[in-house]
Amino acid sequence: MIKKVLFSALFAFACNLGFAADAALFEVNEQEISTEFAQLDELESYVNANDGVTFSAMDASNPLLANVSAGNSALGVVSSLAEAPLGIPSFLWGFCFNVAGVAIVYFVADDREETRKAFIGCAVSGGLYILWWVFWVLVAGNAFLFF
Repeated sequence: MIKKVLFSALFAFACNLGFAADAALFEVNEQEISTEFAQLDELESYVNANDGVTFSAMDASNPLLANVSAGNSALGVVSSLAEAPLGIPSFLWGFCFNVAGVAIVYFVADDREETRKAFIGCAVSGGLYILWWVFWVLVAGNAFLFF
């Protein structure tokens, strides 16, 4: 009994060690943020001054687009999220709410591709549940054999 408790505590402590070294991810560099917003302000003023200018119509050699690429465009992200119900990806609807999530996507999105993504999420969720159940029955149920 005491071996199980010590093993569980050691395992939990070891899992948390990996997250302790990532404190640098949460440091804020306000100078860099100000520089990025200044570039965005300059781009916004250019678009406002020239009616009818779009991102795709702008020349790639334009210095205002030096730090902007089509792959990380916020417009591309927003347009891809607009198809999913409530802006939540269809896969997550199926993964989190299973058959009810697939039904929600089917009736709200009215798009075959989005419904397929929700169904895949539902299938992945079901597969993970089955694996979890098998683990607990076969491995954890027979854990007394290991200690």
